[in-house]
Amino acid sequence: MVQRVSSPIAVELPEHGVLFVESSHATDFRMAPRQDPYHKFVYVLAGRVAYRLGDSAESTEVRLGSVVVVPAQQEHQITDLEPSTLLLLCFRSDLASGDADIESLWGTLSGDIAEPLKLSRPSRQRLEGMWRRAMFEWEHRRIGSATTARALTAQTIVLLSRLPVESGGASARDRVEAVRNEVSETFYDDWDLDRAAARAGLSRRRFTDLFREANGETFGGFLGELRLQHAARLLKAGDHSVTGVMFACGYNDVSHFYRVFRKRHGKPPRAWSED
Repeated sequence: MVQRVSSPIAVELPEHGVLFVESSHATDFRMAPRQDPYHKFVYVLAGRVAYRLGDSAESTEVRLGSVVVVPAQQEHQITDLEPSTLLLLCFRSDLASGDADIESLWGTLSGDIAEPLKLSRPSRQRLEGMWRRAMFEWEHRRIGSATTARALTAQTIVLLSRLPVESGGASARDRVEAVRNEVSETFYDDWDLDRAAARAGLSRRRFTDLFREANGETFGGFLGELRLQHAARLLKAGDHSVTGVMFACGYNDVSHFYRVFRKRHGKPPRAWSED
C-alpha cells in the first residue's frame, strides 16, 4: 500500500543522477514555496493541482495527464485542488547539458514553463510506460539500470519536445490525429489496428472510419506505405541486407515483406535496389 504524504517527499538523487518517484498526497497535503537543486518533471497521474511560479500571485490549474516542467533553482509551489498522485522525474542538471541535442531540447522545454504541457492520450500512455519501466529497473537493480534510467530521462525530454500536445479535452478526431502523428515516427514498432484504436480510446470501427475520413486511406494502408518508403530508402543506401531492411521497417515475415514490396514497386527488394 502506497503511503500518502502530507508534505513533499524528500528526494535524494542516486549517484547516476536520476530518480523516478511517486508522490501520493493525503487530504492535508501542504507544500511551501521551494527551490530544488535538480531539474524535474511533475506528471499528474490522478487528481488536480494548482502550480505557482516564483512570487506570482496567480496559480495555474494542472489537470490529470499534464506535465509541469521545473528547472533547477526555480521557485515553485504545488497545491492540491483535490487529493492527487504525482509522478516525478528528478534529474541532475548536468544530464541535460552533456549532449548538444538534449541540451537544445531541454532549453526549449524549460524556456516556457508558465503553462503545463497538456498531453494527448498517446503521449500520456508513452510517458506512463517509460515511468513504469524506470520503476522496474530501480526496484530490481539489474545490470545497466543506471544507464537505462539516464536513457529514459533523455527519451522523456524528446517525447515532451516532439509529440503533439492538446489545449484541452481532445475530441475523437484529435485523438486519431495524435495516433497518426505517433505512428509516423514509430511505424517500425509493432503497430496494428487494434493497438492504434486502443491508443485513441476508440473502437476499431470508429477509429477506422475517422482515420479514413481524415486521411483518405485506411490505417493499414498508411502504416504499410510508411514502412515501404523506409524500406526503399534503406535499400537504396545499400548498407543493409534484405532481411535487415525487413526488420528495420517493422516486418516480421520475409515472404510477406517480399510480397508487399513487389506489389508496391513492381520488383522484389534486391532487384529493385539494383536498378
